Amino acid sequence: MKTLGILLSTAGLAGVGAIALSAAPAGAATAATCSGATSIASAPMLRDHKPPSWGTVRLVRDSCYQYWAEITMASKVVANAKANAFLVQYGGSNSGRVLSCDSSGGNGAVVQGQRTCRTPKVKALSGSITFAAIGREYHNYGGGYEEISENVTRRTR
Repeated sequence: MKTLGILLSTAGLAGVGAIALSAAPAGAATAATCSGATSIASAPMLRDHKPPSWGTVRLVRDSCYQYWAEITMASKVVANAKANAFLVQYGGSNSGRVLSCDSSGGNGAVVQGQRTCRTPKVKALSGSITFAAIGREYHNYGGGYEEISENVTRRTR
């Protein structure tokens, strides 16, 4: 009887393990289907609103209607400089929300030796929700970081 209990208990654990293993690939398949990141709006990073462009801020969407902002500088950021992208949401229950590359789920502001960063992704299926991306560049001249350039994409879906 004891052997039967151990056998049934082992079979039960094996069944649970099989269920857990089969659930993981399904989640991975869902993530894999959220592809096709497309830039839906962009703006150049200009100092004093004059060329040349020092980089680009973009509003990006994937096939699962996840939105995020990215900033890409033309060259690696130097010491005492940094850049950041911001995603602004309009509409929905989180209207007015602003996320940056430094927000949880983002990959951190662009710092010395880097060129790009992105904000966390926000899923928005409702057609009434729109977004804009803001890019800001900063420099520390000795008294803390000051904004030296900013630009924003058009607000879109």
